[in-house]
Amino acid sequence: MRIEAGSVILAGGFKAFDAGLKGEYGYGRWPNVITSLEYERILSAAGPFQGHIQRISDAKAPRRIAWIQCVGSRDLQTNADFCSSICCMFAIKEAVLAREKAAGDIQTTIFYMDMRTFGKSFQRYRDLAETEKGVLF
Repeated sequence: MRIEAGSVILAGGFKAFDAGLKGEYGYGRWPNVITSLEYERILSAAGPFQGHIQRISDAKAPRRIAWIQCVGSRDLQTNADFCSSICCMFAIKEAVLAREKAAGDIQTTIFYMDMRTFGKSFQRYRDLAETEKGVLF
């Protein structure tokens, strides 16, 4: 059977990692420990803080933000022995945006096992984040 179509949409989907499974990082115990998706919501102009970066606990602007990479990825204890291949670039983008929104008046640090910048020009973007945007790795 042959079907003519103007376009095809492939939606692979994903399942977000339950950060509560890695309690040693404080998710669910400390209000300022959030996931990247929750942070994206904070950055959103339509989000709870109208795009202003602020701490959940007291609504003050943070002086430092840290991203901890590979939580729940490449972890046999959580049955995820693979790299999701997007988180590194996602964290770099978020750190750069934080620095830009705070006019450089915030320290952003990314902790990682190994940085995996898979796509074309991604390594260049990572290097720019460190050398010109002030993101610490």
